[in-house]
Amino acid sequence: MDTQKCMQQTDWHPADVKAALEKKGVSLRQLAKEHGYSHFQRVLSTHWWAAEQIVAKALGKPANEIWPSRYLTTRAKAQARTVKITVSRTGNIRKQQEPRA
Repeated sequence: MDTQKCMQQTDWHPADVKAALEKKGVSLRQLAKEHGYSHFQRVLSTHWWAAEQIVAKALGKPANEIWPSRYLTTRAKAQARTVKITVSRTGNIRKQQEPRA
């Protein structure tokens, strides 16, 4: 997948995740209880790998399709960690962290 396309994809809206689960006849609370958790509400706004996998399985989709921003490609991760080094004519070295997307 092209890095630009990866960055352009957006996560499903939390209401869309809930609606898709409802269409399957299950709720976040039911999924949480079935898997020994008290709640899964946090998965809608924060990266929580275990809960994401459970929700994705219930929806029949891969987690990286539901939350693409949480599963960046290796190339995108590398670019996000890239540090630019600038050397001036006097020999001073400055590092500048690339802004993260």
